[in-house]
Amino acid sequence: MKTILLYIDPASTSALLYIVIAITATLVFALRGFFYKIKNLILGKGFKASDDFEGIDILFYSEGKQYWPVFYSIIKALENRKIPCAYITSDQQDPGLIYKSNYLQAKYIGNLTMTSIYLNKLNIKFVGMTTPQLDVMMIRRSKNVQHYAHIVHAPIDIFTYRKFAFDYFDSVMCSGPHQIEGIRKLEEKRGTNKKLLLKTGLTYYDKMLEDINEIPKVENARPIILVAPTWKDYSIINRFGRQFFENLLKNKSYEVILRPHPQTYISHPKLIAEIEEMFKEETRFTIDREPLGTESMLKADLMISDLSGVFWDFVFLYSKPVLLLKTDFESIEGFEGSELDYEMWEMRERSKAGRIFDTEDIESIGDIVQDLLDNPPSMQLQELRKESVYNLGEAGETAATQIIEILKA
Repeated sequence: MKTILLYIDPASTSALLYIVIAITATLVFALRGFFYKIKNLILGKGFKASDDFEGIDILFYSEGKQYWPVFYSIIKALENRKIPCAYITSDQQDPGLIYKSNYLQAKYIGNLTMTSIYLNKLNIKFVGMTTPQLDVMMIRRSKNVQHYAHIVHAPIDIFTYRKFAFDYFDSVMCSGPHQIEGIRKLEEKRGTNKKLLLKTGLTYYDKMLEDINEIPKVENARPIILVAPTWKDYSIINRFGRQFFENLLKNKSYEVILRPHPQTYISHPKLIAEIEEMFKEETRFTIDREPLGTESMLKADLMISDLSGVFWDFVFLYSKPVLLLKTDFESIEGFEGSELDYEMWEMRERSKAGRIFDTEDIESIGDIVQDLLDNPPSMQLQELRKESVYNLGEAGETAATQIIEILKA
């Protein structure tokens, strides 16, 4: 009896593994989407298409109060042109619900299940939202909506978005050319229809620039370190937990503000609760839960972050140094970056923003911070900001114009 030995070279093995992962991810999202569709049909039986906003063509949907600054400048720009719009939210504490305007109708529509049913039956021409994965997760396209737009709310590349984040939108309001590049590459790879990719900018920057001019500058008694990580698995909080803050606070010459990503409280409530409990008596440690981090960033002398887009806000708007955790993004599956074969924008440009630290530096993080405070790097980011962010300070006006042009078309 002959024994047949099969040899598969490493390259072929990697290719096969990639195909299996890609097929598995596609099936998971497809089945999940099918489940939500059935759920919506069952729960939404007898739920008629919403005519709450009759006579209004433009509607914005927000998951929570933290996203109000993204919509605010667009709504304000439409209001200045006397164009009515609607704003619906899944958060009872959303500031948009109390915004006073003759040209805005705002409504709280309940939890995510009720939201998905409501949006699925919506009858309006244009819907803008920050929520990705339309028609993949719970929020399904309504047959009575003509145009869905995703409003990007971070200056980051698209690598760190979950798979199929933008595939089923009609347009994406991009913050910079790196996002357009990435989305076009995904469209080509997947064979999906080309979306309308708009050179919009970051609408919440309009609000932050307003606030920067209004908030009085105060001299700190001692330096302030702002820790602003992302919520994902590769973040500072998830990788190092409270140990990171224990080591950081060993140096008593500065204060620390932690500004967690809002999603941290949803995805990792136990971990953030442990950190809050451990340092509740520490007078040099505070937590910022405000929708916009303008005040904390204005106070801070240095930011510590990872792959969160907030560090670009810090360097672009405040020109202050950052200390960034080295992140091996290539090993993370389930994100758009796993299908893109070029270096992500953050990785290409992040060295211009500050200094990088790694896992072995955690024990001495306090000394590294002190050295950076004593020897701040020269910040020359004006050219990078100009190249990477469309319509700085005028993104709301730009978005309003783009929406009007979409409606005309």
